[in-house]
Amino acid sequence: MKTRPHMIAALLVVSIMLGCSGVSTVEQADLTRLESREHFIELNPNSLFCEYVRNGEIIRGMNIYEVIASWGLPNVYLVSRQDHSENWVYYVEDRDSRSILIYTLTFREEMLETWEIDMKRFADQRIVFDTDTPIRLIPKNGAGKGVSKP
Repeated sequence: MKTRPHMIAALLVVSIMLGCSGVSTVEQADLTRLESREHFIELNPNSLFCEYVRNGEIIRGMNIYEVIASWGLPNVYLVSRQDHSENWVYYVEDRDSRSILIYTLTFREEMLETWEIDMKRFADQRIVFDTDTPIRLIPKNGAGKGVSKP
């Protein structure tokens, strides 16, 4: 059997796009209890997305009820009058990296179309000082108090 070069090139391009794509097609967040997700699956056994809901995942094509079952209600809900879309915003805290992931989900006609992820990192907010050197308060120009080291 003869292999055509353009078919090989097309298969190579598709495999590179699927294998090297940095865009996730599924997102997972543990925002709801497993029991509530299982309850949704019991009531909706014919849903195409039962396994995603069970795992706390979202995927394009889910309807708003499947997303609610998987991730719960959003922190922020926005409606656009111009393009008839809805945006749901979820805040997911990551204590290990001291950051918050902000997911913005976009729905059109009650179907999940896409999402964006933004990460906000927080610097350490502790006050650091040398414990060997005492801090004393001294008046600053006769009014108020200032901090100095001896």
